[in-house]
Amino acid sequence: MEQPGTDRWTACLDILRGSLPPKTFDTWIAPLRFVSLKGKDLTVAAPNKYVHDFIEEHCINQLRRALIDAFGPGVRLLYSIPKDTDPAPKSNLLDLAPAEEKPRVKFNPNLNRNYSFENFVEGASNKLALTVARAIARNPDQVTFNPFFIFGPSGIGKTHLANAIGMALHQDFPDKRVLFVPVHLFQAQYTEAVRNGRFNDFMGFYQSIDVLIIDDIQELSTPKTQQAFFHIFNHLHQNQRHIVITSDRPPAQLSGLEERMLTRFKWGMLAEIDRPDMQLRKDILRAKTYRDGLTLDDEVLDFIAHNVTGSVRELEGVVNSLMAFSITLGGEIDCTLAASIISKTVNAPSQIEIADVIAVVARHQGVSRRDMTSKSRKQPVVAARHMAMYLLKKHLGLRYQEIGEVFGGRDHSTVLHALRQAENRMVQDSEWRKSVEDVEAKLTAAG
Repeated sequence: MEQPGTDRWTACLDILRGSLPPKTFDTWIAPLRFVSLKGKDLTVAAPNKYVHDFIEEHCINQLRRALIDAFGPGVRLLYSIPKDTDPAPKSNLLDLAPAEEKPRVKFNPNLNRNYSFENFVEGASNKLALTVARAIARNPDQVTFNPFFIFGPSGIGKTHLANAIGMALHQDFPDKRVLFVPVHLFQAQYTEAVRNGRFNDFMGFYQSIDVLIIDDIQELSTPKTQQAFFHIFNHLHQNQRHIVITSDRPPAQLSGLEERMLTRFKWGMLAEIDRPDMQLRKDILRAKTYRDGLTLDDEVLDFIAHNVTGSVRELEGVVNSLMAFSITLGGEIDCTLAASIISKTVNAPSQIEIADVIAVVARHQGVSRRDMTSKSRKQPVVAARHMAMYLLKKHLGLRYQEIGEVFGGRDHSTVLHALRQAENRMVQDSEWRKSVEDVEAKLTAAG
């Protein structure tokens, strides 16, 4: 009696016969034999590991499309491979025995307890990545987002978010084997395993992981470590294990990695984390100062958020320096001190003067300097005044009262209201934002 699914496997082979070169099909696909179909799990027998590895390396895309056409979406392909076959050179063989047959001993997940969802600050630049990360942490058996590839520039929270997934899973699903490993450590472990003749132990350990989190995949540099990771990736993915990857750029821009690996990175979910916007920088600063027990008034916080725009790491570094100053010297933490620290740790001190800002803004916006400091409420004058206030706060760190004095003695609340309007307009009005950037470029060139 024919087993359920045999006819669909035959249909799958017919599709592959039409999409692959005849020699490739006859040599590598034809030897596969249908074993069983249980639910969405399709098991086929491969004559040896070498055939399995070749198919996964060279035919996987065509095979996946054929499986979907014949069996429908969601089908999972499993291989049955004889354990006593040894057709390939030892250096190319990988231990592909099912991880369940290996003893599941406890081990160090290598997670940082400080990097959790609880202290990850959400914003527009990381919302998608955070949403997916939480979904994985809530339901690790759902593999819709597998692999989960997080990318973005250095210092913006990729490692924190990837680690947070691991922390949540480690706490809520203690039976899951979760491992966080930077690529440089993976490569060091591989080298040591090969040197000590323990390559199969190395592969067996990694193939037993339920959730593998790889940090900084762009540093995976040597062909042999890439080959090892490729086979680990395939094994975990085929067995519905989660893979989380971080990188400083998307797969399409990675250089030095094999194309077959880059293709697999695109199978699941790509999520970019961008540099934090103004609102997120403020929220990060508030969260950081609250955790550290440091009190900053709103002016200092706004000044830091305006002037430290590169990364979360830079923001936290400035706060750490302010805290050190507060502990050792006990002085007042104000914008002047913040500007001094920022100039030493983030960028060069500004040489822009108050008069420069007023003059350049007035010229760019087509109003007079006298109008800007007057009580005029004409729309072009108000827009120019708000722009100048915004730039004085951002580049010179003037206090609200000092900015008010520049503009005819306006009070603290009037200046604060004007700055908030300017910040909102920076987000909502691209044309106005472009004008501000043009003025900044002229000021920088002049300074």
